[in-house]
Amino acid sequence: MSDINYESHQREKYADPSPYPEIKVVSPNPYYAELLMDDYAGVVSEFTAISQYLYHYFHFKVFDKDLGELLENVSINEMLHMEILADTIKMLGGDPIIRGSFSTYGNYWNGSFIYYGTNLCERLKADIDAEYKAIEAYQKHIYYINDPNVRQILQRIILDEKVHIRLFNQALRKFCNYEYRPL
Repeated sequence: MSDINYESHQREKYADPSPYPEIKVVSPNPYYAELLMDDYAGVVSEFTAISQYLYHYFHFKVFDKDLGELLENVSINEMLHMEILADTIKMLGGDPIIRGSFSTYGNYWNGSFIYYGTNLCERLKADIDAEYKAIEAYQKHIYYINDPNVRQILQRIILDEKVHIRLFNQALRKFCNYEYRPL
């Protein structure tokens, strides 16, 4: 059983309104825990998203208050995902240290995973791309993980990532006059 305080991380218009499932697993499974380490702190991960969005927030908040607020609140929502993954990894028998698994060859997370960018439009595009890549990774892990509880958790996180894509695309349309969908 998890002791996550969802309300402290909940950002009403920055996340899907659906409730999060209870954080539980059928039984410990170190392989599943290792798969989730990439979602937790791998190259494409919640830790990378948090760090990248905060870096972009530091630039955007000076440019536009609402855009800064968007990046700040999406970062906070990603922190909730990271906490959910940490609890799930522990229940599966893993240790949520700040490292990936397959994407990092088991190495610790590092700042080179962030797309820093040089202008607002390319940063927003990179943030959208990061969300699409996260969804793709979660879908792959849903396929490989045969625990209905973990699958539910990952499916719920995907709902938030889709909201982030929509919000980032709204900002991209407003400030850059186009929408982005990777091929």
